[in-house]
Amino acid sequence: MSNNASHSRMRIALAQYVIANKFELEDLYACLGLAPSDADESALSHIAGVLDGMNLAANRIRTHGLDDWAKTS
Repeated sequence: MSNNASHSRMRIALAQYVIANKFELEDLYACLGLAPSDADESALSHIAGVLDGMNLAANRIRTHGLDDWAKTS
């Protein structure tokens, strides 16, 4: 077993950090220096997908709690 976190676990940890520190995702874009009009379309699409997934996880963690956020019902 690797000591490195999987990408999914890293996204969950980042979502938890975003929630704990009350970041808005728009602010995160700005902190990363992302200007959608200047970004490569493929890279921007990937980043948007990652942030959308984090946003979904963050909302589900807020609603269902950390232990139950992934349950479908």
